[in-house]
Amino acid sequence: MINKTLSKFSIFYCSLSELLLQKIKILLLLAVFTASSFNVFAQNSSLISNCSDFVAGSNSAWPYVLVATTIADGSVSQGAQTFTMNVTDTSSGTNIRVAKTTANGNWFFGPAIALTLGSNSITVAAVTFDRTVKFQFSSGDAEFDALILNGDTSNCVVPPPPSPSSSSLISACSDFVAGSNSAWPYVLVATTIADGSVSQGAQTFIMNVTDTANGANVRVYKTTANGNDFFGNPVALTLGSNSITVAAVAFDRAVKFQFSSGDVEFDALILNGDTSNCVGLPPPPPPPSTSSLINVCSDFVAGSNPAWPYVLIATTVDSGSVSQGAQTFIMNVTDTANGANVRVYKTTANGNDFFGNPVALTLGSNSITVAAVAFDRAVKFQFSSGDVEFDALNLNGVDSDCIANISAINEYDDVFLNIFPNPSYGDLFIKSNDPIEFLEIKDLSGRVVLKMTPQKSKVHIQTSQLKNSLYFLKCLTNKEWITRKIILN
Repeated sequence: MINKTLSKFSIFYCSLSELLLQKIKILLLLAVFTASSFNVFAQNSSLISNCSDFVAGSNSAWPYVLVATTIADGSVSQGAQTFTMNVTDTSSGTNIRVAKTTANGNWFFGPAIALTLGSNSITVAAVTFDRTVKFQFSSGDAEFDALILNGDTSNCVVPPPPSPSSSSLISACSDFVAGSNSAWPYVLVATTIADGSVSQGAQTFIMNVTDTANGANVRVYKTTANGNDFFGNPVALTLGSNSITVAAVAFDRAVKFQFSSGDVEFDALILNGDTSNCVGLPPPPPPPSTSSLINVCSDFVAGSNPAWPYVLIATTVDSGSVSQGAQTFIMNVTDTANGANVRVYKTTANGNDFFGNPVALTLGSNSITVAAVAFDRAVKFQFSSGDVEFDALNLNGVDSDCIANISAINEYDDVFLNIFPNPSYGDLFIKSNDPIEFLEIKDLSGRVVLKMTPQKSKVHIQTSQLKNSLYFLKCLTNKEWITRKIILN
Protein backbone atom coordinates (compact mmCIF):
# COMPACT_ATOMS: atom_id res chain seq x y z
CA MET A 1 0.00 0.00 0.00
CA ILE A 2 2.79 2.43 0.93
CA ASN A 3 4.59 1.94 -2.37
CA LYS A 4 1.39 2.41 -4.34
CA THR A 5 0.52 5.56 -2.43
CA LEU A 6 3.99 7.03 -2.81
CA SER A 7 4.04 6.35 -6.52
CA LYS A 8 0.73 8.07 -7.05
CA PHE A 9 1.27 10.97 -4.68
CA SER A 10 5.04 11.57 -4.79
CA ILE A 11 4.60 14.97 -6.40
CA PHE A 12 1.92 15.93 -3.89
CA TYR A 13 3.96 14.95 -0.87
CA CYS A 14 7.14 16.59 -2.14
CA SER A 15 5.34 19.87 -2.67
CA LEU A 16 3.96 19.75 0.86
CA SER A 17 7.04 18.38 2.62
CA GLU A 18 8.05 21.79 3.94
CA LEU A 19 4.48 22.41 5.10
CA LEU A 20 4.37 19.11 6.96
CA LEU A 21 7.66 19.82 8.70
CA GLN A 22 6.44 23.24 9.80
CA LYS A 23 3.12 21.93 11.06
CA ILE A 24 4.04 18.61 12.68
CA LYS A 25 3.92 20.11 16.18
CA ILE A 26 0.40 21.37 15.52
CA LEU A 27 -0.75 17.94 14.32
CA LEU A 28 0.78 16.27 17.37
CA LEU A 29 -1.18 18.56 19.71
CA LEU A 30 -4.37 18.66 17.63
CA ALA A 31 -5.87 15.77 19.60
CA VAL A 32 -5.77 17.96 22.71
CA PHE A 33 -8.60 20.11 21.25
CA THR A 34 -10.52 17.59 19.22
CA ALA A 35 -10.52 14.60 21.58
CA SER A 36 -12.26 14.42 24.93
CA SER A 37 -11.14 16.68 27.74
CA PHE A 38 -9.25 13.83 29.35
CA ASN A 39 -6.95 13.30 26.41
CA VAL A 40 -5.00 16.41 27.36
CA PHE A 41 -3.49 14.44 30.21
CA ALA A 42 -1.80 12.20 27.66
CA GLN A 43 0.59 14.99 26.72
CA ASN A 44 3.87 15.75 28.37
CA SER A 45 3.97 19.14 30.02
CA SER A 46 6.21 22.15 30.49
CA LEU A 47 6.77 24.82 33.11
CA ILE A 48 6.38 28.51 32.31
CA SER A 49 9.91 29.01 33.63
CA ASN A 50 11.29 26.41 31.17
CA CYS A 51 9.47 27.65 28.07
CA SER A 52 11.33 30.02 25.74
CA ASP A 53 8.05 31.53 24.54
CA PHE A 54 8.02 33.56 27.77
CA VAL A 55 10.33 36.57 28.14
CA ALA A 56 11.53 38.19 31.36
CA GLY A 57 9.23 40.84 32.77
CA SER A 58 10.53 44.17 34.07
CA ASN A 59 8.20 43.97 37.09
CA SER A 60 9.38 41.52 39.76
CA ALA A 61 5.75 40.80 40.67
CA TRP A 62 5.13 39.69 37.06
CA PRO A 63 8.40 38.01 36.06
CA TYR A 64 7.17 36.04 33.01
CA VAL A 65 5.58 37.59 29.93
CA LEU A 66 3.99 36.38 26.68
CA VAL A 67 4.24 39.15 24.09
CA ALA A 68 1.14 38.95 21.89
CA THR A 69 1.88 41.99 19.73
CA THR A 70 3.74 45.30 19.73
CA ILE A 71 3.19 48.72 18.17
CA ALA A 72 5.92 47.85 15.68
CA ASP A 73 3.58 45.22 14.20
CA GLY A 74 1.46 48.04 12.80
CA SER A 75 -2.12 47.24 11.74
CA VAL A 76 -1.71 43.61 12.78
CA SER A 77 -1.54 44.79 16.41
CA GLN A 78 -5.06 46.19 16.11
CA GLY A 79 -6.62 42.74 15.81
CA ALA A 80 -7.95 40.63 18.68
CA GLN A 81 -5.15 39.01 20.73
CA THR A 82 -5.88 35.58 22.23
CA PHE A 83 -4.02 33.39 24.71
CA THR A 84 -5.09 29.83 25.61
CA MET A 85 -3.29 27.53 28.07
CA ASN A 86 -4.28 24.13 29.45
CA VAL A 87 -2.89 24.06 32.99
CA THR A 88 -2.07 20.72 34.64
CA ASP A 89 -0.51 22.05 37.86
CA THR A 90 -0.84 25.54 39.33
CA SER A 91 1.82 24.80 41.99
CA SER A 92 1.30 27.33 44.80
CA GLY A 93 -0.97 29.43 42.65
CA THR A 94 -0.24 31.65 39.67
CA ASN A 95 -2.01 34.76 38.40
CA ILE A 96 -2.21 36.26 34.95
CA ARG A 97 -3.07 39.79 33.86
CA VAL A 98 -3.25 41.75 30.61
CA ALA A 99 -0.90 44.68 29.93
CA LYS A 100 -1.70 46.84 26.90
CA THR A 101 -1.18 50.32 25.57
CA THR A 102 -4.16 52.61 25.03
CA ALA A 103 -4.99 55.00 22.21
CA ASN A 104 -3.07 57.83 23.90
CA GLY A 105 0.00 55.63 24.47
CA ASN A 106 -0.52 55.04 28.19
CA TRP A 107 -0.30 51.61 29.77
CA PHE A 108 -3.36 49.73 31.01
CA PHE A 109 -3.03 46.80 33.41
CA GLY A 110 -5.96 44.44 33.83
CA PRO A 111 -6.94 42.78 37.10
CA ALA A 112 -5.03 39.70 38.28
CA ILE A 113 -6.83 36.45 37.41
CA ALA A 114 -5.93 33.13 39.03
CA LEU A 115 -4.90 30.34 36.64
CA THR A 116 -7.03 27.26 37.21
CA LEU A 117 -6.57 23.61 36.35
CA GLY A 118 -7.76 22.96 32.82
CA SER A 119 -8.31 25.44 30.02
CA ASN A 120 -7.53 29.13 30.63
CA SER A 121 -8.23 31.63 27.87
CA ILE A 122 -8.18 35.42 27.48
CA THR A 123 -9.06 37.44 24.39
CA VAL A 124 -8.15 41.14 24.17
CA ALA A 125 -10.64 42.77 21.82
CA ALA A 126 -9.62 44.41 18.55
CA VAL A 127 -9.07 48.19 18.40
CA THR A 128 -8.58 50.84 15.71
CA PHE A 129 -5.07 51.96 16.68
CA ASP A 130 -1.62 50.33 16.83
CA ARG A 131 -0.87 48.99 20.30
CA THR A 132 1.16 46.57 22.44
CA VAL A 133 -0.49 43.63 24.20
CA LYS A 134 1.22 41.34 26.70
CA PHE A 135 0.06 38.56 29.02
CA GLN A 136 1.96 38.75 32.35
CA PHE A 137 2.37 35.86 34.81
CA SER A 138 3.14 36.08 38.53
CA SER A 139 5.06 32.79 38.69
CA GLY A 140 7.03 30.43 36.46
CA ASP A 141 5.96 27.33 38.41
CA ALA A 142 2.66 26.74 36.58
CA GLU A 143 2.74 23.57 34.50
CA PHE A 144 0.85 23.26 31.20
CA ASP A 145 0.40 20.74 28.39
CA ALA A 146 -1.01 23.05 25.71
CA LEU A 147 -0.26 26.70 24.88
CA ILE A 148 -1.59 28.73 21.94
CA LEU A 149 -0.93 32.41 21.28
CA ASN A 150 -2.92 34.03 18.46
CA GLY A 151 -3.41 30.70 16.73
CA ASP A 152 0.23 29.58 17.02
CA THR A 153 0.87 26.42 19.06
CA SER A 154 3.88 26.43 21.38
CA ASN A 155 6.67 23.94 20.76
CA CYS A 156 7.48 23.83 24.48
CA VAL A 157 5.25 20.77 24.85
CA VAL A 158 6.13 17.46 23.19
CA PRO A 159 4.13 14.24 22.99
CA PRO A 160 4.83 11.52 25.58
CA PRO A 161 6.37 8.15 24.75
CA PRO A 162 3.78 5.60 23.60
CA SER A 163 2.09 3.51 26.23
CA PRO A 164 1.30 -0.20 25.80
CA SER A 165 -2.28 0.22 27.00
CA SER A 166 -5.00 2.79 26.52
CA SER A 167 -7.42 1.56 29.18
CA SER A 168 -7.49 -0.31 32.47
CA LEU A 169 -9.84 -1.98 34.93
CA ILE A 170 -10.17 -0.81 38.53
CA SER A 171 -9.39 -4.39 39.61
CA ALA A 172 -6.14 -4.38 37.59
CA CYS A 173 -4.88 -0.95 38.68
CA SER A 174 -2.42 -0.80 41.57
CA ASP A 175 -3.58 2.71 42.50
CA PHE A 176 -6.59 1.10 44.18
CA VAL A 177 -6.16 -0.62 47.54
CA ALA A 178 -8.41 -3.25 49.08
CA GLY A 179 -11.33 -1.90 51.07
CA SER A 180 -12.30 -3.33 54.49
CA ASN A 181 -15.99 -3.25 53.53
CA SER A 182 -17.03 -6.01 51.11
CA ALA A 183 -19.64 -3.70 49.59
CA TRP A 184 -16.85 -1.24 48.72
CA PRO A 185 -13.90 -3.48 47.85
CA TYR A 186 -11.74 -0.94 45.96
CA VAL A 187 -10.42 2.31 47.42
CA LEU A 188 -8.47 5.33 46.19
CA VAL A 189 -6.72 6.98 49.13
CA ALA A 190 -6.67 10.74 48.48
CA THR A 191 -5.07 11.79 51.79
CA THR A 192 -4.61 10.70 55.39
CA ILE A 193 -4.31 12.46 58.75
CA ALA A 194 -0.58 11.63 58.63
CA ASP A 195 -0.23 14.03 55.68
CA GLY A 196 -0.79 16.92 58.09
CA SER A 197 -1.79 20.29 56.65
CA VAL A 198 -1.71 18.89 53.10
CA SER A 199 -4.77 16.81 54.02
CA GLN A 200 -6.74 20.00 54.68
CA GLY A 201 -6.75 20.99 51.01
CA ALA A 202 -9.44 20.12 48.47
CA GLN A 203 -9.27 16.48 47.33
CA THR A 204 -10.30 15.73 43.74
CA PHE A 205 -10.88 12.51 41.83
CA ILE A 206 -11.46 12.43 38.03
CA MET A 207 -12.08 9.29 35.98
CA ASN A 208 -13.09 8.88 32.35
CA VAL A 209 -15.13 5.68 32.23
CA THR A 210 -15.32 3.66 29.01
CA ASP A 211 -17.28 0.66 30.35
CA THR A 212 -19.32 0.42 33.55
CA ALA A 213 -19.87 -3.36 33.13
CA ASN A 214 -22.97 -4.17 35.20
CA GLY A 215 -22.90 -0.82 36.96
CA ALA A 216 -20.78 0.56 39.76
CA ASN A 217 -20.98 3.28 42.39
CA VAL A 218 -18.47 5.57 44.03
CA ARG A 219 -18.77 7.28 47.42
CA VAL A 220 -16.66 9.56 49.62
CA TYR A 221 -15.26 8.51 52.98
CA LYS A 222 -13.71 11.20 55.20
CA THR A 223 -12.99 11.93 58.82
CA THR A 224 -14.65 14.92 60.47
CA ALA A 225 -13.26 17.58 62.80
CA ASN A 226 -14.09 15.47 65.87
CA GLY A 227 -12.45 12.37 64.38
CA ASN A 228 -15.67 10.55 63.42
CA ASP A 229 -16.20 8.77 60.11
CA PHE A 230 -18.41 10.27 57.41
CA PHE A 231 -19.71 8.29 54.41
CA GLY A 232 -21.20 10.15 51.47
CA ASN A 233 -24.11 8.95 49.36
CA PRO A 234 -23.35 6.42 46.61
CA VAL A 235 -23.08 8.00 43.17
CA ALA A 236 -23.44 5.90 40.01
CA LEU A 237 -20.43 5.95 37.69
CA THR A 238 -21.45 6.87 34.16
CA LEU A 239 -19.80 6.57 30.78
CA GLY A 240 -17.53 9.55 30.21
CA SER A 241 -16.20 11.99 32.78
CA ASN A 242 -16.84 11.36 36.47
CA SER A 243 -15.50 13.86 39.00
CA ILE A 244 -15.82 14.48 42.75
CA THR A 245 -14.16 17.26 44.76
CA VAL A 246 -14.13 17.16 48.55
CA ALA A 247 -13.89 20.74 49.79
CA ALA A 248 -10.95 22.04 51.84
CA VAL A 249 -11.21 22.17 55.64
CA ALA A 250 -9.28 23.68 58.56
CA PHE A 251 -8.25 20.41 60.24
CA ASP A 252 -6.17 17.35 59.39
CA ARG A 253 -8.30 14.56 57.98
CA ALA A 254 -8.45 11.39 55.86
CA VAL A 255 -10.29 11.29 52.50
CA LYS A 256 -10.90 8.18 50.41
CA PHE A 257 -12.95 7.38 47.30
CA GLN A 258 -14.60 3.97 47.60
CA PHE A 259 -15.83 1.87 44.65
CA SER A 260 -18.42 -0.90 44.66
CA SER A 261 -16.92 -2.89 41.76
CA GLY A 262 -13.56 -3.56 40.14
CA ASP A 263 -15.05 -4.31 36.70
CA VAL A 264 -15.17 -0.66 35.64
CA GLU A 265 -12.94 0.19 32.69
CA PHE A 266 -11.41 3.63 32.34
CA ASP A 267 -8.95 5.44 30.06
CA ALA A 268 -8.10 8.40 32.29
CA LEU A 269 -7.65 8.67 36.05
CA ILE A 270 -6.40 11.72 37.95
CA LEU A 271 -6.17 11.98 41.73
CA ASN A 272 -5.33 15.44 43.09
CA GLY A 273 -3.69 16.42 39.82
CA ASP A 274 -1.58 13.25 39.49
CA THR A 275 -2.27 11.12 36.43
CA SER A 276 -2.47 7.36 36.97
CA ASN A 277 0.23 5.10 35.54
CA CYS A 278 -2.37 2.38 35.00
CA VAL A 279 -3.34 3.74 31.60
CA GLY A 280 -1.54 5.30 28.70
CA LEU A 281 -3.45 7.78 26.64
CA PRO A 282 -1.57 8.22 23.38
CA PRO A 283 -3.85 10.18 21.08
CA PRO A 284 -4.84 8.53 17.80
CA PRO A 285 -2.18 9.09 15.12
CA PRO A 286 -2.92 12.14 13.00
CA PRO A 287 -4.88 11.49 9.80
CA PRO A 288 -3.32 12.25 6.42
CA SER A 289 -2.78 15.95 5.96
CA THR A 290 -5.64 17.66 4.17
CA SER A 291 -4.37 21.22 4.40
CA SER A 292 -2.15 23.59 2.46
CA LEU A 293 -0.46 26.98 2.75
CA ILE A 294 -1.22 29.88 0.44
CA ASN A 295 2.50 30.17 -0.40
CA VAL A 296 2.71 26.55 -1.64
CA CYS A 297 -0.60 26.47 -3.51
CA SER A 298 -0.29 26.96 -7.28
CA ASP A 299 -3.79 28.46 -7.47
CA PHE A 300 -2.28 31.73 -6.19
CA VAL A 301 -0.20 33.91 -8.50
CA ALA A 302 2.32 36.58 -7.53
CA GLY A 303 0.88 40.03 -6.91
CA SER A 304 2.52 43.19 -8.27
CA ASN A 305 1.99 45.00 -4.95
CA PRO A 306 4.45 43.80 -2.22
CA ALA A 307 1.80 44.49 0.40
CA TRP A 308 -0.49 42.00 -1.38
CA PRO A 309 1.91 39.34 -2.67
CA TYR A 310 -0.58 36.52 -3.32
CA VAL A 311 -3.54 36.71 -5.70
CA LEU A 312 -6.48 34.50 -6.71
CA ILE A 313 -7.75 35.50 -10.15
CA ALA A 314 -11.50 35.02 -10.24
CA THR A 315 -12.09 36.39 -13.75
CA THR A 316 -10.62 38.75 -16.36
CA VAL A 317 -12.03 41.07 -19.01
CA ASP A 318 -11.02 38.52 -21.64
CA SER A 319 -13.55 36.11 -20.17
CA GLY A 320 -16.30 38.23 -21.72
CA SER A 321 -19.85 37.83 -20.47
CA VAL A 322 -18.74 35.16 -17.97
CA SER A 323 -16.86 37.89 -16.08
CA GLN A 324 -20.12 39.75 -15.50
CA GLY A 325 -21.45 37.05 -13.13
CA ALA A 326 -21.04 37.00 -9.36
CA GLN A 327 -17.51 35.99 -8.30
CA THR A 328 -17.18 34.01 -5.07
CA PHE A 329 -14.22 32.93 -2.96
CA ILE A 330 -14.58 30.52 0.02
CA MET A 331 -11.67 29.40 2.23
CA ASN A 332 -11.71 27.41 5.46
CA VAL A 333 -8.72 28.67 7.44
CA THR A 334 -7.03 26.40 10.02
CA ASP A 335 -4.10 28.67 10.97
CA THR A 336 -3.75 32.41 10.39
CA ALA A 337 -0.09 32.45 11.52
CA ASN A 338 0.61 36.08 12.51
CA GLY A 339 -2.55 37.37 10.87
CA ALA A 340 -3.46 38.01 7.25
CA ASN A 341 -5.93 40.12 5.30
CA VAL A 342 -7.80 39.67 2.03
CA ARG A 343 -9.23 42.39 -0.22
CA VAL A 344 -11.06 42.59 -3.53
CA TYR A 345 -9.61 44.12 -6.69
CA LYS A 346 -11.94 44.74 -9.63
CA THR A 347 -12.25 46.93 -12.69
CA THR A 348 -15.21 49.30 -12.95
CA ALA A 349 -17.50 50.09 -15.87
CA ASN A 350 -15.18 52.87 -17.09
CA GLY A 351 -12.10 50.61 -16.82
CA ASN A 352 -10.69 52.10 -13.62
CA ASP A 353 -9.27 50.04 -10.77
CA PHE A 354 -11.22 49.54 -7.54
CA PHE A 355 -9.66 48.17 -4.33
CA GLY A 356 -11.92 47.01 -1.50
CA ASN A 357 -11.17 47.42 2.18
CA PRO A 358 -8.85 44.85 3.79
CA VAL A 359 -10.73 42.13 5.68
CA ALA A 360 -8.96 40.02 8.34
CA LEU A 361 -8.96 36.29 7.66
CA THR A 362 -10.29 34.39 10.66
CA LEU A 363 -10.15 30.76 11.77
CA GLY A 364 -12.95 28.84 10.08
CA SER A 365 -14.94 29.75 7.00
CA ASN A 366 -14.12 32.97 5.13
CA SER A 367 -16.25 33.98 2.15
CA ILE A 368 -16.50 36.98 -0.20
CA THR A 369 -18.93 37.39 -3.10
CA VAL A 370 -18.47 40.16 -5.64
CA ALA A 371 -21.89 40.98 -7.07
CA ALA A 372 -22.76 40.52 -10.73
CA VAL A 373 -22.56 43.50 -13.13
CA ALA A 374 -23.62 44.37 -16.68
CA PHE A 375 -20.14 44.87 -18.17
CA ASP A 376 -17.00 42.78 -18.73
CA ARG A 377 -14.52 43.16 -15.88
CA ALA A 378 -11.59 41.67 -13.94
CA VAL A 379 -11.96 40.43 -10.37
CA LYS A 380 -9.12 39.30 -8.11
CA PHE A 381 -8.81 38.37 -4.44
CA GLN A 382 -5.54 39.68 -2.98
CA PHE A 383 -3.86 38.30 0.18
CA SER A 384 -1.36 40.06 2.45
CA SER A 385 0.48 36.87 3.55
CA GLY A 386 1.31 33.41 2.26
CA ASP A 387 1.56 31.85 5.73
CA VAL A 388 -2.16 31.16 6.03
CA GLU A 389 -3.09 27.47 6.25
CA PHE A 390 -6.39 26.20 4.89
CA ASP A 391 -8.14 22.87 4.39
CA ALA A 392 -10.83 23.99 1.92
CA LEU A 393 -10.64 26.45 -0.98
CA ASN A 394 -13.36 27.06 -3.55
CA LEU A 395 -13.31 29.69 -6.29
CA ASN A 396 -16.52 30.18 -8.22
CA GLY A 397 -17.72 26.69 -7.36
CA VAL A 398 -14.47 24.90 -8.22
CA ASP A 399 -12.53 23.15 -5.45
CA SER A 400 -8.79 23.69 -5.26
CA ASP A 401 -6.39 20.87 -6.17
CA CYS A 402 -4.04 22.07 -3.43
CA ILE A 403 -5.96 20.05 -0.85
CA ALA A 404 -5.20 16.33 -0.62
CA ASN A 405 -7.55 14.36 -2.85
CA ILE A 406 -9.25 12.26 -0.22
CA SER A 407 -11.22 10.23 -2.75
CA ALA A 408 -8.03 9.28 -4.57
CA ILE A 409 -6.27 8.34 -1.33
CA ASN A 410 -9.19 6.05 -0.51
CA GLU A 411 -8.62 4.10 -3.72
CA TYR A 412 -5.21 3.02 -2.46
CA ASP A 413 -5.91 2.05 1.13
CA ASP A 414 -5.67 -1.67 1.85
CA VAL A 415 -8.13 -1.68 4.73
CA PHE A 416 -11.65 -2.86 3.97
CA LEU A 417 -14.21 -0.31 5.16
CA ASN A 418 -17.77 -0.46 3.90
CA ILE A 419 -20.25 2.34 4.62
CA PHE A 420 -23.85 1.81 3.65
CA PRO A 421 -26.12 3.23 2.53
CA ASN A 422 -24.15 6.17 1.12
CA PRO A 423 -25.82 8.52 0.27
CA SER A 424 -28.07 7.85 3.23
CA TYR A 425 -31.60 8.96 4.04
CA GLY A 426 -31.34 7.57 7.56
CA ASP A 427 -28.76 5.85 9.75
CA LEU A 428 -25.32 4.69 8.62
CA PHE A 429 -23.80 1.25 9.04
CA ILE A 430 -20.03 0.69 8.93
CA LYS A 431 -18.27 -2.64 8.52
CA SER A 432 -14.51 -3.30 8.67
CA ASN A 433 -12.28 -6.36 8.71
CA ASP A 434 -10.67 -5.11 11.92
CA PRO A 435 -12.11 -3.38 14.98
CA ILE A 436 -12.61 0.36 14.51
CA GLU A 437 -10.64 1.97 17.35
CA PHE A 438 -11.63 5.59 16.77
CA LEU A 439 -14.23 7.27 14.57
CA GLU A 440 -15.13 10.87 13.92
CA ILE A 441 -17.31 12.80 11.49
CA LYS A 442 -16.46 16.37 10.43
CA ASP A 443 -18.60 18.86 8.55
CA LEU A 444 -17.32 20.98 5.67
CA SER A 445 -15.99 23.63 8.06
CA GLY A 446 -13.80 21.03 9.80
CA ARG A 447 -15.93 20.96 12.96
CA VAL A 448 -16.22 17.54 14.64
CA VAL A 449 -19.94 16.73 14.84
CA LEU A 450 -19.69 13.14 16.08
CA LYS A 451 -16.95 11.10 17.79
CA MET A 452 -16.87 7.47 18.93
CA THR A 453 -14.45 4.79 20.17
CA PRO A 454 -16.45 1.70 19.14
CA GLN A 455 -13.68 -0.96 19.45
CA LYS A 456 -15.66 -3.28 17.15
CA SER A 457 -15.83 -4.01 13.43
CA LYS A 458 -19.54 -3.30 12.93
CA VAL A 459 -20.81 0.15 13.90
CA HIS A 460 -24.29 1.67 13.73
CA ILE A 461 -24.42 5.46 13.59
CA GLN A 462 -27.66 7.29 14.28
CA THR A 463 -27.69 10.40 12.10
CA SER A 464 -30.89 12.06 13.30
CA GLN A 465 -28.86 14.78 15.07
CA LEU A 466 -26.97 15.69 11.86
CA LYS A 467 -28.14 18.04 9.13
CA ASN A 468 -28.44 16.92 5.52
CA SER A 469 -25.04 17.69 4.03
CA LEU A 470 -21.67 16.33 2.89
CA TYR A 471 -19.39 15.10 5.69
CA PHE A 472 -15.98 13.49 6.10
CA LEU A 473 -15.81 10.23 8.07
CA LYS A 474 -12.42 9.22 9.53
CA CYS A 475 -11.82 5.80 11.08
CA LEU A 476 -8.74 4.41 12.80
CA THR A 477 -8.52 0.67 12.21
CA ASN A 478 -5.55 -1.69 12.17
CA LYS A 479 -3.30 1.30 13.01
CA GLU A 480 -4.34 3.09 9.83
CA TRP A 481 -6.54 6.11 9.14
CA ILE A 482 -9.26 5.66 6.53
CA THR A 483 -11.23 8.65 5.26
CA ARG A 484 -14.52 8.56 3.39
CA LYS A 485 -16.96 11.13 2.11
CA ILE A 486 -20.52 10.53 3.28
CA ILE A 487 -23.71 12.23 2.15
CA LEU A 488 -26.79 12.59 4.32
CA ASN A 489 -29.99 13.44 2.46
